[in-house]
Amino acid sequence: MLKIGLISLFAIIVLVGGVLILGCDTVAKKCFGAQILGEEALAQHVPPSVFKEALESGKYKLIDVRTKEEYAQGHIKNAIQKDYYKTQEFLGFLNSLDKNGKYLIYCRTDKRSSKTLEIMKEKGFKNVSDMTGGYNGWVTLGYPTEK
Repeated sequence: MLKIGLISLFAIIVLVGGVLILGCDTVAKKCFGAQILGEEALAQHVPPSVFKEALESGKYKLIDVRTKEEYAQGHIKNAIQKDYYKTQEFLGFLNSLDKNGKYLIYCRTDKRSSKTLEIMKEKGFKNVSDMTGGYNGWVTLGYPTEK
């Protein structure tokens, strides 16, 4: 009886371990809600905390897709401002970027950056993420900004 109990316990441990392993998406490095940008990360939406962590790694170019006026009111340090609404200029800027580069994009609430993310995916960019909640979410969490 003890032998059957031990075998059953072992089977449960193996089953749970398998579920945990299969529950992780190794491409986007997501595991049960935790998301970490890795070398092979693809276009994705990430929360401000993950965005901040990636930004602090120094491996990403930061792009603010808001207007000049919005940018002047406050932005994340070292962000390159390119106005999403200036369509031809904006698309020209995107076309000038290295598709294999690493990019973090944001706007005020994440609508424009989500659209930018989709455009960049269509253009073949390999590693780009936008911040869910946008600049407003960043500020709400008390993360640093500058004017």
